Amino acid sequence: MHIRGRHEWGAEPPRKPLTRLDPDRVTDVFVHHTTGEQQTEIQPWLRSIQRFHQESRGWNDIGYSYIVDRNGTVWEGRGRNVGAHTKGFNSTGIGIAYLGDGGERVPDPALRSINLLIDLMATRYPIRIVRGHRNVGRTACPGEWLYGWLLEGRPMPEAPSPVPDVRDGWRRLGRLRGWRR
Repeated sequence: MHIRGRHEWGAEPPRKPLTRLDPDRVTDVFVHHTTGEQQTEIQPWLRSIQRFHQESRGWNDIGYSYIVDRNGTVWEGRGRNVGAHTKGFNSTGIGIAYLGDGGERVPDPALRSINLLIDLMATRYPIRIVRGHRNVGRTACPGEWLYGWLLEGRPMPEAPSPVPDVRDGWRRLGRLRGWRR
């Protein structure tokens, strides 16, 4: 899985040095959503979230460990550093945010990437549980739809076949040229 670095979205540096997560203490993954209407320009959207977290919330940096956009691209937030995503669990949890409204159906590419990212974190840390932010805080995060997906056990949509069925192409060509079977 390719994770696009902070430099790729133009992240500002943290206000103070970040503390690395202790790999032996990380036991949870928390799924979030950023809410808001889908934006076409992802990098400015990420920078605006970082600005909000730093300027309005007074945090050191963007709060999430990783952010996944609707196309399934994974962006590094704080990465393997202590986050600011789930009060009381920031030093023992990874925060994965869906860049958009989790109250609405989340696109398949984003679900696949969220799932892969969770699985990747489970290979790096002794993850015991995957939860929605609302499981430990007074919030509707990560939205009804995304939370329902978590409760259902993260069912994965069928992946599109990387190899097209060439028979369909031949059939279309045959119809265009008037071939009969």
